[in-house]
Amino acid sequence: MVYFADKIVVGITGGVASGKSTALKAFAQLDWNTISTDEIVSDLWSSDENLIRAVQDHWGKGEIFSRGNIDKEKIARIVFNNPIERAWLENIIQPLVRSKWVSHVEQSNGKLQVVEVPLLYEKNLEPYFSYIISVFVPVKIQFSRLLSRGFSEDEARSRIASQLSCEEKAKKADVVFLGTGSDVFLSGQVQEFSRNFS
Repeated sequence: MVYFADKIVVGITGGVASGKSTALKAFAQLDWNTISTDEIVSDLWSSDENLIRAVQDHWGKGEIFSRGNIDKEKIARIVFNNPIERAWLENIIQPLVRSKWVSHVEQSNGKLQVVEVPLLYEKNLEPYFSYIISVFVPVKIQFSRLLSRGFSEDEARSRIASQLSCEEKAKKADVVFLGTGSDVFLSGQVQEFSRNFS
């Protein structure tokens, strides 16, 4: 059963550094209403006092603040090096994120909706979507892209290992996009998919 009966709601997922955000931008250019859960997470870190208080109580102010601001890099080092701590944080933050994007979809007037959800399968969110797209790249490309973003080899490995593999997500998806080429190549796949709803 699809949660939003009156709308076409597409979920975009895939591994880290696979091209999800690029695909989301391509949908936006075709006038789909787009929602990034990564942006929602960023907003929560700056605005949700209950979240900040819970994290501070759990890890201590010195572990999460730097010069009075939330230090996301410190938090990332904690959670990507400790699966138990990552699960603890996800159990707090993921319900907040889900509530936000569900509300955005419900309140939007547009029929065509796309939500970028990296942990779509990990959090069993399939019933919310009319179609699920997984953006696939081989792990060696994920690794090289993360290195080019300034992550160390250990950090890159831990981020890749923290999610289901691109292969597993592709097997579960309704549609698979290839994120191995240029942005233009990925945008072309988005355009081809979107023609089904024009």
